[in-house]
Amino acid sequence: MGTKFKIGIWGQYGDGGQIADGQAVRTTIVTGELKKRYGKESIKIVNSNNWKSHPVSFFMQTVSLVIDCEKVIIAPADNGFKTIVPILDFFNHFYHRKMLYMVIGGFLPKLLEDNPKYIKMLKKYERLYVQTPNIKADLLNLGIDRVDFLTNLKPIEAVPIEELIVNQDKEIKLCTFSRINPEKGIEEALEAVRLANTALGGRYITLDMYGIVAAKHQEWFDRIKEKYQDFGRYCGVVNYDQTVDTLRKYFALLFPTYYHGEGFSGNVVDACFSGLPIIATDWLYNKDVIHDRENGILVPIKNPQAIADAIIQLYNDRELAHTMAVNNVLASKQYSPENVLKALFRDLDDNGDTK
Repeated sequence: MGTKFKIGIWGQYGDGGQIADGQAVRTTIVTGELKKRYGKESIKIVNSNNWKSHPVSFFMQTVSLVIDCEKVIIAPADNGFKTIVPILDFFNHFYHRKMLYMVIGGFLPKLLEDNPKYIKMLKKYERLYVQTPNIKADLLNLGIDRVDFLTNLKPIEAVPIEELIVNQDKEIKLCTFSRINPEKGIEEALEAVRLANTALGGRYITLDMYGIVAAKHQEWFDRIKEKYQDFGRYCGVVNYDQTVDTLRKYFALLFPTYYHGEGFSGNVVDACFSGLPIIATDWLYNKDVIHDRENGILVPIKNPQAIADAIIQLYNDRELAHTMAVNNVLASKQYSPENVLKALFRDLDDNGDTK
């Protein structure tokens, strides 16, 4: 049966405004690179953003990917997975398209462990692309063996290493750069800065917070902003292609997440391109990309004092902070689209059976 498009992509692309949500950023960047390689006319897109407002048309659009496209890439996060995978599994019984799954975050192993019925569906896929080695290992242990890497990526230029200097300022600025919600550890980050300032005997450290605030978290965020207003401020949303210009002025990135679906967060890539040390929680797959005392410091979850201790360590050891910054810029080379997308391009170009 003939097809109209070489590639169909099902993913979250945002609502047409600024793109800052990690899932939308990842899908948008990959789609842009595919258009460059294969041409816009070869690609069909279904945007899953706000699909509940138009469920019937969304369902028809989803099915049309299987009907119209030679190969179909899906990129759901945990909420979309349970919707899209059974639908496509059913209709692909009739159309037999090559299915590829670009896994978003680190939720999938736990979801499959709790819901093994999906394992049979995913075994039919030509390839699953995951962000870190331990996600791959966990999927292999569940019996899914067609797994390859597609780490996070950014089509931007890193800060030149020669522009990284040892920061000797008495007052330093830290930042968070993720969705603004409790599970991202925002309140713990603010409390850690308070503790660090108390230990240093002055208001030497401030925290700027960037990211999307969902309506359901606005009241909570307003409350903690007021509580920590002496040294914490909200700075809005930054588009994904402007991150280096924004972040390069900071001393370090705080990422005290305990979000259940964390995989390889895009803010880690942003920190690498921007030359920032990372203070992050040793949570889920963070340790695959944040290596203690090499490009950052790992701390326990929900522990503001541990975060404060790490801040003070870097505050007092500026050479260590500089070394971490340099290491992150060096690492940024591996997150360029041409390096990250090799496996995906290989599978899209291959018209034979997967080995």
